[in-house]
Amino acid sequence: MNHDLHDGIRDQASASRQRLEDATVLLRASRWRGSMYIAGYAVECLLKTKLMQIYDCKNLRDLEWELQRRLILSTHRTVFTHQLANLLKLAPGSDRLKQNRELWPLFNNVNRWTPNWRYTPKPAARTEATEFITSVEQIIHWINNNL
Repeated sequence: MNHDLHDGIRDQASASRQRLEDATVLLRASRWRGSMYIAGYAVECLLKTKLMQIYDCKNLRDLEWELQRRLILSTHRTVFTHQLANLLKLAPGSDRLKQNRELWPLFNNVNRWTPNWRYTPKPAARTEATEFITSVEQIIHWINNNL
């Protein structure tokens, strides 16, 4: 995989906004599983954006190196991951989300996301997708205002 494409702050931030818009469009079109699948990428891209900003890195490769240099990320781990909880843990102050009784359950809902949903033929229910997108929106709001 070429990690040099679209891994800068501007690209990741833009991708996050666009994926959330895509998820909303899919939700309105009753494409519920697709909306959930795409929405997860919005959170992933935003977390990577915020981490690059926090650690003053221009791209994900530099971020990975900086986190390893600071011993925040072990050498056998990577920022080129889709695991939202692991990305969140890399941010200073992320424990505040865990302590938030209202938002932590929403993050746990969002953290169910997996890129493997692209292979799931079983459609999601409208209520499941609506709750998921609502959780994503609230977690994105928290990330934007707290990281």
